[in-house]
Amino acid sequence: MADISGGVLAARMLKAEGIEYVFSLVGGHIYPIFDACVDEGIKIIDVRHEAAAAHMAEGMALVTGKPGVCLVTAGPGFTNALTGVANAQAAGSPILCISGHSAIPEFDTGALQDMNQIDIIKPMTKYSRAVYQTERIPEYMAAAFRHSLSGNPGPVYLEIPMDVLYNQVDESNIKMPQQYRATAAPCGDPKEIDKALELLKSAKRPVIIAGGGVWWAQAHEGLKAFVEKSGIPVFTRNAGRGVISDDHPLCFGPFARSGLFKADVALVIGTRFTFTLDAKQFPAELKMIRVDIDPTVIGHSRDVEVGIVGDAKMVIGQLIEGIQPESYDEWVKTLQKSETDRHDRMKPLTESDQTPMHPLRLCQEIRRFIDEDTIVCMDGGDISVFGAMSLPTYHPGQQLANGSTSFGCLGVGLPFALAAKLAKPDKKVILLTGDGSFGLNAMEFDTAVRHNLPIVCVIGNDGCWGMIKHSITKFYDADRIVGCDLPIQKYEKIVEAMGGYGEQVEIPSEIAPAIERAFSSGKPACVNVFVDPTVGSKK
Repeated sequence: MADISGGVLAARMLKAEGIEYVFSLVGGHIYPIFDACVDEGIKIIDVRHEAAAAHMAEGMALVTGKPGVCLVTAGPGFTNALTGVANAQAAGSPILCISGHSAIPEFDTGALQDMNQIDIIKPMTKYSRAVYQTERIPEYMAAAFRHSLSGNPGPVYLEIPMDVLYNQVDESNIKMPQQYRATAAPCGDPKEIDKALELLKSAKRPVIIAGGGVWWAQAHEGLKAFVEKSGIPVFTRNAGRGVISDDHPLCFGPFARSGLFKADVALVIGTRFTFTLDAKQFPAELKMIRVDIDPTVIGHSRDVEVGIVGDAKMVIGQLIEGIQPESYDEWVKTLQKSETDRHDRMKPLTESDQTPMHPLRLCQEIRRFIDEDTIVCMDGGDISVFGAMSLPTYHPGQQLANGSTSFGCLGVGLPFALAAKLAKPDKKVILLTGDGSFGLNAMEFDTAVRHNLPIVCVIGNDGCWGMIKHSITKFYDADRIVGCDLPIQKYEKIVEAMGGYGEQVEIPSEIAPAIERAFSSGKPACVNVFVDPTVGSKK
């Protein structure tokens, strides 16, 4: 058999894992993988900044429920990707970041882009290793993929020095891993399952809070069956948005606060408490059942009556077997009224013709384009909050938002949208972003054009870093507000200059026609909409 490079071994493992796209920016340290991906039929999506590559890997994971892969060169390529890896850690998203490194004989000699990378990234990842023997590349890649999905998913890191990648080895001496991850998932302790069922049976106002753990476990069908059998209303959040469709009569979207603060029992499955859902604000009398595959999550931020450690899909299956249908008609009517009242309060804003327009009017116009075959991405501060308040999700993996984690990372929107279009080319992809967040990765519109990814980006342009500006005006006089304002730029012209489609909109009635033309153009498109700069999401 012929000699093959380390790059070939890496690409073959990517192929075996079912990876179709690798997000990268070219570099000499990693080029053997580029070359080998050609033969394996893996497409390199070359970006303009490595942060976008890591964000795209996460976007691919969020849409598909499977690991995404980014590949970065040594030194600044590696450091550029760190924000994307950190965001994946905060979200619990399974991505594999592969980085090049200077050759082993050149360590600590002042070689090009030589630095101690692995100690920097270790705290951000579930698993970080360097590969020093070409023959062991498949072994380490198998371990990385295994760690990325085991337990609570998350980012993993593999570093391969330049000489290890370029080195040629005898193919006959290589053993490619075949079965390198568990095929069974852990069930919950039957005693704890029984306790949970008894507590739910005694409840008068129960709720279910479903998070990303339901999606990563592919437990959405089981959750729907449990909700329908039990009659218990459900709220979805973070990567769990859409695991029950927002148009289901027992689903009340992400607005858990209105339900949880009146509930007497909460079944919390696969989600973490953060500032977006503060467990300390729940009523003291509320009794909690917590389900998570990570035992350290049980009891975090809040005492629990029942803690079930296990895979969400398996635990939900156990609960389905034992749950008895109950009637919660009055409780459901209470939640429905709460939701109706919320929409009624927003109605004067969603229907307002004022200019500059309220962001909720912009969201209402975007809503017209969202159906079961639409993926919605959101990025920004205030505009992202307004989007979360008003834009529906009908299937899992179809709402990707920067506000889904406590990390609050801006700039993810366009990379998420491009990854979503690659993963689901037959679906519409629409991105709602702020003008500030748009600027962080705006050059990825060049990536969109080069790779023919016709997404529609709608900018809520308020000419400032709105969430910060609106919050600090409570504490500082106007002459002390600095660094918060942005010029009202014609961002759509930037997109047009790179070969995309662009329009500027100032009047509410012109939004929908502009978005329609953007989709009809068949190009990556930007609709730049001027919104009221005085409106904050917390007012």
